[in-house]
Parts: sequence; structure tokens; C-alpha cells
Amino acid sequence: AELTIQLTPSLVKLMTRRTSQVRGELKSKMRTLTASFFGFRTSQSIVAMTHNRDLAESLKDGTCFVFKDWEKRSGIYKTALIQSAVNDMWFANRNDEGVIYNKYFDPLPVELLALILTAVRGFRC
Repeated sequence: AELTIQLTPSLVKLMTRRTSQVRGELKSKMRTLTASFFGFRTSQSIVAMTHNRDLAESLKDGTCFVFKDWEKRSGIYKTALIQSAVNDMWFANRNDEGVIYNKYFDPLPVELLALILTAVRGFRC
């Protein structure tokens, strides 16, 4: 059975608010995941800040952060960071969207992959 829903201004507003919330929540989670995954340092020392800047630049060079082995640039879109993001964001507990609506996550939608990688790309150390 096909379901037809008329988009009303209030429904569009509700969807827009939820999208913004998801984007913000994902950005917050990706900050922690990305920092630990790639080895960014938390110190405010000049050495640590230089290390973080150089690491961020090397990861963004050719978008190598999308690879399983980002130094060899092999295994595109196979990085464990993507799976960690999906697990933390949508499968952390039994009430999360991924658990409740699991059919929408198998296979992982390209749009979701793009959202995750955009959050990583926008990471500021």
C-alpha cells in the first residue's frame, strides 16, 4: 500500500528542525570519534597544535580520510570510522532509529554516507 502525505508548512518545519538536530548531533559525535580515530592531540601546546594542523591537512589532501588505510589510500569507504559513526549515531541503544528502522540502514544509504563524510570533512582540530 502506498502512503501519500501532503506536505504542509508545519510538516516541513518539523522535518527541517529534525534534520538540523541530526546534523548537529552527528557533528558533535564525529568530533570525538575523528579525534581519537586519527590520533589528534588534546594539548594546547604549540607542538600539539602543529601536529593536529599537519595531520588534518594530510587527511584532507585528496580526501584520504575516506580510505580504510588512509596512508596507502586503499579500501575506499571502508574506514572503520564510518561504521563507528553509524553505531554511535543510530545504533547506540535499542530505542535508536537504526534499531527501530533497521531496514533503512541495510544497505547504508549513500546519502547517509555523504552526511557522515561531510561531518568528518568539516572536523576542526
